[in-house]
Amino acid sequence: MSIVIGTLLVAIVVLNLLDGFGVDPRAASLGGVLSILVLVLLAPQVRGSRHVFLAISVALAGYCLLVLAAPGEVLWPALERASFIIGFFCALASLQHVAGRSPAITRAAAFLANQPPGRRYLALGFGTQVFALMLSYGALSLLGTMARRSAEQEPDPAVRALRARRMLQGAQCGFSASLCWSPLAFATVITTALIPGAMLGPVVAYGLVSALIIVVIGWLVDRRLKGTLPRGTVVPQRDAAAAHDVKSLRPLGWLLAAVAVPSILADVLWDVQPAHTVLGLVPLIAAVWVLIETRRGRWGELGARSRAYTFGDLPGYRAELVLLSTAGFIGTAAGALLLAWLSTHALDLSAIPARVFLVLPILLIPLAGQLGLNPILFVSLFAQVLPSPEQLGVSTISLVMALITGWTLTAPTSPFTASVMIISRLGGVTPAEVAFKWNGAFVLLSALALGIWVQILA
Repeated sequence: MSIVIGTLLVAIVVLNLLDGFGVDPRAASLGGVLSILVLVLLAPQVRGSRHVFLAISVALAGYCLLVLAAPGEVLWPALERASFIIGFFCALASLQHVAGRSPAITRAAAFLANQPPGRRYLALGFGTQVFALMLSYGALSLLGTMARRSAEQEPDPAVRALRARRMLQGAQCGFSASLCWSPLAFATVITTALIPGAMLGPVVAYGLVSALIIVVIGWLVDRRLKGTLPRGTVVPQRDAAAAHDVKSLRPLGWLLAAVAVPSILADVLWDVQPAHTVLGLVPLIAAVWVLIETRRGRWGELGARSRAYTFGDLPGYRAELVLLSTAGFIGTAAGALLLAWLSTHALDLSAIPARVFLVLPILLIPLAGQLGLNPILFVSLFAQVLPSPEQLGVSTISLVMALITGWTLTAPTSPFTASVMIISRLGGVTPAEVAFKWNGAFVLLSALALGIWVQILA
């Protein structure tokens, strides 16, 4: 079964790549069909909320087929969206497969975790963003584990817990900030694809400013936490060699350039969506990475890694694949149905002040996250219902950044997100405590500051 599922998933990546570069107009539809087959095969292997999302998807599809005169107008775009999400996730997984086993990444993580207390939060806040580019949620596990080990040297339990909290919050702050600008983050990729006229270059540029705002606010909140440490607490011993190994960050810089520069150039020069460029670019980077790090038997090692990735890693992501793809399907289909309903009842949303539309995503997407709704679902739905930036009289980038901001703030504040669950496990507390007690003030202040930033961009 793993061989079949792995082969289908790689085929979906290839089909979305062909569609993105305009090679075959039928590729996207075929990818949608294969996505249905993948979900049918994965359905018996998942449980809990994944079955709820599958059931809602089936119900939506049934409604379209039985009620609509032209169900394909709703179903095909939704299936193609689900197929793209599967393909994009699988492409990113190839980089995670290589980076997670790379000695270079371990050295770079050690450099961040061993910085002096005075600059450790900022090091984690900025450094985790680049780690998230390669490892996604794995960045939190790697850096969070190192941070917890460093804090464990403190003999006082209360001080140890507070120090671990501060380091874990620094890593989570950086991960959340990465969603604002990373060309490999679903938040930027999907939002950019949904808003007409949006381009990756401006999204990355303005997103970096949003990320800076988030890290600075997180650092200011951390200053208050630092003041609660009693005097005379033990300063954990650091690995001095690791703390000064600045060269260990070079691979991160090269990787960032290797992903961002070709993606932006393809967007500007050939009008190819960056997400589709990434589909082909990231697996290629992963393959080159393996060849560079392997001393002997490079091609044999690449073949072994490819088989492990295709038939081992990819089928193992069953829960993530089902959740993300069905969320994209539901959001796209439900958004189309809601838009049709609004048109039928002659409801003109453009009459609502434009500035309100720039605030609503920042409020509603995190609130939806409290109910366990994946941001992919909500953003896919919301973006279709919104009037275009031209109708609203605002800049395209302001609308894109408003949606991305809402998505970003969901990551640290919803007890149901993977980032909160990882931090709660490492910190030995409940997800609710991380989301509300740890991150409550940080998220509220970030929402206020980013809301002002989005209004400035309008």
